[in-house]
Amino acid sequence: MATIKEVAKLANVSLGTVSNVLNGKTQNEELIQRVEAAMEQLSYRPDANARSLKNTRSGVIGVILPDILQADLADFLLELERLLREKGYHILVKFSRNNRLIEKQCIEAFLEQCVDGIILYSVQRRKPVTLLEKSKVPAVIISRSETEQFAGDKIIIDYSRAFTQAMEECAASHWKRVGLILEKDLLQEEDLSGIYHRFYPENDFIKVVDGSQERGFQAFFQLYTADPHLDCIIAGSATIANGVKRAIDILEVPGIPVIVMKESSWMEDAGYFAAQLTVSPKVMAQKTAERLLEAVRRPHLHENMTTFLHADYDKIEPATAGIKKAEHDLRFAMYDCSSSRSLQMLSRIYEKESGRKIIFDLYSYGELEELLYQKSGEKDSYYDGFMMDITWLEGLIESGGVKNLDALWKDHRGYFEGVIDGVVKEYGMYVESLYAIPFMSGALLLFYQKDLFENRALQMRFKRKYKEDLLPPQTWAQFNLIAEFFTKEYNPQSPVMYGASLPRGENVYTALSFLCHLWSYGSRVFDENGDVSINDSNAAAALRNLVLSYKYTSGKQLCSWNEVADEFARGNSAMVLLYDSDAGDINNYTKSKVAGNLGYSQIPGGAPVLGGWSLGLNRYGTHQEDAQNFLLWACGSQNGIPLSLLGGSTLRKEYYRRADLENLEPWKCLILKCYEQSKKRFMPEILDESRWKNNIYTSLIPKEIERVLKGEISEQEALRNMETNIRRLLER
Repeated sequence: MATIKEVAKLANVSLGTVSNVLNGKTQNEELIQRVEAAMEQLSYRPDANARSLKNTRSGVIGVILPDILQADLADFLLELERLLREKGYHILVKFSRNNRLIEKQCIEAFLEQCVDGIILYSVQRRKPVTLLEKSKVPAVIISRSETEQFAGDKIIIDYSRAFTQAMEECAASHWKRVGLILEKDLLQEEDLSGIYHRFYPENDFIKVVDGSQERGFQAFFQLYTADPHLDCIIAGSATIANGVKRAIDILEVPGIPVIVMKESSWMEDAGYFAAQLTVSPKVMAQKTAERLLEAVRRPHLHENMTTFLHADYDKIEPATAGIKKAEHDLRFAMYDCSSSRSLQMLSRIYEKESGRKIIFDLYSYGELEELLYQKSGEKDSYYDGFMMDITWLEGLIESGGVKNLDALWKDHRGYFEGVIDGVVKEYGMYVESLYAIPFMSGALLLFYQKDLFENRALQMRFKRKYKEDLLPPQTWAQFNLIAEFFTKEYNPQSPVMYGASLPRGENVYTALSFLCHLWSYGSRVFDENGDVSINDSNAAAALRNLVLSYKYTSGKQLCSWNEVADEFARGNSAMVLLYDSDAGDINNYTKSKVAGNLGYSQIPGGAPVLGGWSLGLNRYGTHQEDAQNFLLWACGSQNGIPLSLLGGSTLRKEYYRRADLENLEPWKCLILKCYEQSKKRFMPEILDESRWKNNIYTSLIPKEIERVLKGEISEQEALRNMETNIRRLLER
């Protein structure tokens, strides 16, 4: 392994110069490049142990877990390691095997190793932990019950609320014999056993086990032997529940539902467990890391706290929910995108249960818009329903081809309560009436190659060049600085070819990119009175910034979000703006070089354009009842997860609040916040020709932007042309 002396010799500098470069204490670019080139040639890495001796810290956190057999504990450990690693710490892991003596030995071993902090996940109830308190080493204890003797930071997992909901569900189902198979720490005093006996005072179908699959198997056999009329089992962990399910299979009593205390996972649980009492291991890891790092880094300001994590009761509806027998085959006109293809695949379930076929005809954006206006004008009944861009809604309704759904709105109010706030109005309503059901999400986010922003050498170079930290951009000015830095034409040392991937050409996607800039600069296409206001100084600044952004792209005509995503997925650019419904494949390891290396944030400027699509019914269709039933099923809450898994998207709040499925779409935690910031494109009144409204964004604006990029006109001329052409459209 190379040493710092070898680096200094190869670079022909002193040891002090190498040290200054490593610690960011020199601005001499020529010396920096020589030292970095020598480090790269020798594959030199700074000695972490030497640094820790100098800093009197080990950089190591000790973690004690009961075991690693529980998937929840494995997920907790994985997330905890990531969080601590990103803050410069490594972990050592020991297992207590639910044994108090081994737990004490683990603590003693970590203290001897001089770790910076200790995280103890304990299932030992109210046991003394004086060893930790006497050591003064920062520590966090995670427990499913209060540990009163410990004065440090505590994370308490509280199942009482979710367990009460489970008991209420059991009582509502008229189940009289409900069995509990739980670990000891959950069954003392007035915890879960107290709640159980409030609902079932005469029952005592309770088994205390050690948490293993074998003990779950054994406990169910004992309960079933004592009373073969059991109605339900509540298991304390996934391993216990798996043992119970195995016993049920052997005894051939498959009708007994099992409710389990585990992180809810649609992939594992749907159709297997009746419900889950769920706590997110990721959230638990985040809270734990947050408390411990503050204690380690700011010991004089840190105050010990008890944080309660309350479990949720989660019951997953099957995809067959709500399907009725149908009389007719149905045909829908759809936009050719991943969400449409996902629904096409999922509809096989509907076809099987309803007894009728669902036929999808897929069209490009322009083809579908033209087709819908044509069919509406002809009062054609060929299609039973169709997919609409949210900006088409007003024009298509005014053309007379979209069925009013007010009766459905009145009869199914609860159905719409689970939709993201404000979306029903923006996606489906016109003059206080409902005409469409929200179907495909449209949240615009920034994605970036995470390792580029975390690379210490790149961070130092960026800081030297721009006097700014290399962080995800908050403004469009910052976006362009970063894009320039990662474009080889302007920085030959960039590890990627281009700073950004952006749509380009005479298409709506270019216009959307411009609107994000325009709104963040305080300008608009139309003012509050509906008058054209696009030609002002703020609009000019926004357009100049966008044109500058294109200098740091490949310059290719990327005419759809799919093409933009493909370029980014090949690893050619550092950043990209994408709608969430078009971003799925960038995190697909079989299709993307950046999968697993994605960073994500809200877009710069904080003014994303609201996107998305809805499903409506043909006013002239001849199978109205069947078509309406399919619409309700297609956009229902039971399909939110499977549609997303198949590559589509959903507008159901529940999906974005779930802790599972983050490996598929780790950015889904940003979606609800993005919807709070997003704005819808304004569509002016054009009384005679409603269908031309969207031309403002699909043609008039992007055409002038493309002329600027080709050098044919200036930014100011482009804005004047936009203003003139929009006014002409409004006057026709």
